[in-house]
Order: sequence, then C-alpha cells, then structure tokens
Amino acid sequence: MDFLAESVIRITVLAIAVALVLRTLRIRSPRLAHRAWSAVVILMLLQPVLVIWGPEFAVPLLPAGAASGIALPAGSAAAVESTGISTAVSTLAHSSRMRITWASVVFAVYGVGVALFLVRLAVGLRRASAIRSGVVLVHGRWTHPACVTPMTIGIFSPVVILPSDWPGWSEAELSAVLAHEEEHVRRRDPLVAGLALVNRAVFWFHPLAWWLQRKISGLSEQACDALVISRGHDIDVYSDCLLRFARRIAHAGGRIAATAMAMPGEGLRERLGLLAHHVPAPPSRRRLACAAVATVAAAVVCTAAMPAAVPMQNASLQAPRQAAWPVETSEHFQISHDNLPADEVSQAAREIEVAYAHVSAALRHEMPSPVRVVLVQRDRDVADGEAAQSATPTREQRIVISLESLDRRPGIFVHELAHRFAFEIIPETSRIAPVLAEGLAEHLRGAWRTDDWQMTRTAAVAGAIPTVASLVNTDRHWAHAVFEFVAAKYGDDGVRRLLFALRGQHTLAPAVPVAFGITFDQFDEEFRGYVTSTFGQP
Repeated sequence: MDFLAESVIRITVLAIAVALVLRTLRIRSPRLAHRAWSAVVILMLLQPVLVIWGPEFAVPLLPAGAASGIALPAGSAAAVESTGISTAVSTLAHSSRMRITWASVVFAVYGVGVALFLVRLAVGLRRASAIRSGVVLVHGRWTHPACVTPMTIGIFSPVVILPSDWPGWSEAELSAVLAHEEEHVRRRDPLVAGLALVNRAVFWFHPLAWWLQRKISGLSEQACDALVISRGHDIDVYSDCLLRFARRIAHAGGRIAATAMAMPGEGLRERLGLLAHHVPAPPSRRRLACAAVATVAAAVVCTAAMPAAVPMQNASLQAPRQAAWPVETSEHFQISHDNLPADEVSQAAREIEVAYAHVSAALRHEMPSPVRVVLVQRDRDVADGEAAQSATPTREQRIVISLESLDRRPGIFVHELAHRFAFEIIPETSRIAPVLAEGLAEHLRGAWRTDDWQMTRTAAVAGAIPTVASLVNTDRHWAHAVFEFVAAKYGDDGVRRLLFALRGQHTLAPAVPVAFGITFDQFDEEFRGYVTSTFGQP
C-alpha cells in the first residue's frame, strides 16, 4: 500500500498547486477550469502507475545532513546490520505467528471499497445503456418515457435524449436545450464524468476524489451554459428551463443514471447566479500561457520529483572542512578509509574482492562501475554520518563497513554487496519489495542466522508456514527460505532465472510463471513442502 499512500500525497499537493494557479491568475472560465481539473483526475488515476514505473528526478529538499542516510545502499535489515543495531527478534517472531497484519486488514478494506464503488458504477452504466436501447425517434429527435429532463448518454458515442413532451416546447426553449446538450456531446463530457467516477472508486477514501467528481460535473454544466449564452439565447428563457427541469428531477426522486449528463445538472444555484451576472470572460493569452506553464510544471514536479539532500556547497560556512580520507583502489572497489593501517586496509581489500568474486559468479553479473566502500575501524564509527560524508562527499551510494564487522561477522560483506547487485539487477523489486533483496543477500551469504533458523523451524513444526504472497518487509527469514528453495529445486541457474524475471515483473506472483513455467500457486505449494521437510523434522 506504500505506492498508494505516496500517490495520495503527490496528487493532493498537485491539486493544491492547481487551485493556487487558477486563483492567483484569476482563471474563472468554466471551460478552462474544467480542463485543468480533468487533467488532475487523469493524473490521479495514473499516479500509482507513475509511482511504481514512472521516471524520477531528484529535487534538493532535505537537509544536507540527511545525505549520509540516503546514500547508504542497504535498505531494511541490511542497513540495520551495518550500523550494528540489532533486529527485534521478538517482533519478528510475533510477525511470523500473526499473519493477519494491519497492512493486510487495510488492504482488504480498501479492496472491498473499490469493489463496491465499481459495482455501483457498473449498475449506473447498465441503466444508462437500458435507457439508450429503449429510445424512440419522434420528429427526428430521440426520446424516452423515463427521461424527465434532457440527457446526454453514452461514454464513447454520446447521444442526446429528450423527454416525451418536447414537441410542446417553444422554439426558443428547444434551441437552447439542444445547444446545451450538443455541447456536452462535442466536449465528450460523459467520458470525463466516467473517468471521474472511476477515480472516485479507486480513491474512495480520499475526499479529493469526491470533490473532483462534483467539481468536474458542475464545471461541465457551467461551460455548456456559457456556450448557450454566447450564441445569443435568451437568458430568462434558459433559466426558466433549468428551474422547470430541476422541479421535475426533484419530483422524480433524483437522476436516472449517474453516468449521464442530465439537465439541470450540478450546482444549479451557482449556475443561475452566473447566468444572472453573465458568464466570466475568458482570460488573456498571457494569463492563459502562464497558467498552462505553471500547471504543467506542477504536474511534472508532483508526479516525478524525489526529495534529495541539499548540495553541500556552503558546508564550509556551517562547519570546519574535514580532510579528505585516503582512497585505495582495487579491481572492483574504491576504498576510502580513516587513515587505517596499510596492512589492515590491504587485507580488507582482499576479503571484499573475494566477496565480489563470489556474488558476481553466483549471479553472473558485473557492476558497471567501481563500488565505493567506506572502511572504518569500529562498528560505532559506521553510524558517524559526518565521517562517512567526508569520505565520499557525493550522493553516490556506498557501502560503509567496519574492520570490526569483517572480523566478527562472517559473510557480512557478501550480504552488503548482494544488496548493491540487487539494486543494479532488480531495482524496482528492491524498492517495492525490499524483503526479496534481503532474502537474496542472506542466501548468497551462505549461512543461516541462529534466530532466523529458529523462527523458521518453530513455524514449520507448528504448521504456520505463510504463503509466499503474504511476505512483508520483516519476513527476512522467509524470503531467505524462498531463495534456498529455488536453489535446491532449480539450482543456481534457477536463482538467476528468477532475478531475470523480476527485472520485468518486479514481484514474485507474475515473475514465477515466467521463470519456471509453473503457476504461482504451484510454486507456493512446493515451497511449503520444502520448508516442512527441511525445517519441520525433529
């Protein structure tokens, strides 16, 4: 649900920006305002896709001190291990036993809401279709006995349907009504209204989606009113038509179909007020150009910008400049260190080159450029963001490791380096499902952590093995088991095939059939059998 939350934040900021642009530049034309808010609806619908797959660019918004935290490559548990902060084992164990999490409950409630609103929309479309299929041609005009007011029905090929008593209207009334409804057809207002309703179904929990649906409906009516008046139709006659149709709708108990554009439409009081005081004149070309540029700029920033640390150009004014750390270069690494003994740096370089050879051979992949490593003496030095920034003053990702960790934690650099390879090979998976990158890193490390093994064994013995689809970011041990299962069944080539599939599919559910030619349910069943036989035996 993270991508949905990010989408809501981005689109809310965009809506505020569009409202400020329209208000600041005094854009009061209903036609132009309708176009602006329709664009917001379309971007709102596309926002989840743009968050996951869309382009991004960095915008310096965060304090400069945040750079060290951003640059560390390992997310989730890998970063926790590098900084020497222990994982709460009790929390992980509780997560393993309690498969129904808050995230799953929220997702279920959200899904039910979307389904209900889509069903409601489908019912409206069905009613509109039934009205359209039952029309009768009278004197060259489509009519339907259920229509108490003129309506424009049809998403892709809209038609105007009049009430059965239309032959009794005056020529002035009929001409004004047809001008209004035919403008709906020309503008494709039913299609835009349908998109707004779909957007409301997807973002039913967000007040902005409800407001946009009502705002677009009202603006479309105002824009058609403006067209009617601009063609010279009598304002009093037209206003009387709107009032008469409003009384009919009230007597009939409401609209017939939510997806149809029916007179008098949304915001009758406001529309009558605009008619009485004349429709606002269109803005000048200069204001229109400024509004277009500002709106497009806001859309680009709100849909693709990612906050980044402010560059450190003025760091010398804030704190004394620290001396640059020495840099040792090996075949695949640039190692910055805090003036450590040469023999210890050389030994560490050999160890990390061995780790690189292991990960590169296992994944059959080479990093496109040397990997930056910051080497410090003790674990507590890893958390010293200021020191790490002195070592590599750019925002480029680097691995921060201590000589103490290399001595006390076998395979730690394989784990950290595996994260860098994962970010290179499956960048989107590492972002939206970091637990898979963590599982890959633990698998390549080649040994189980004691607490991870015990939690997996306890769950296997109790028959509490989760489905692969339900893994969350704290399920490091289960993600580790997934890659152990793939290696046991398909070999190292199977792991590489799965990673190749994840490059295009990003998550396990669509990637498994591509990698192994079996359904995801079959994969999940075989995984559970593997865990039972491997960990569940006494």
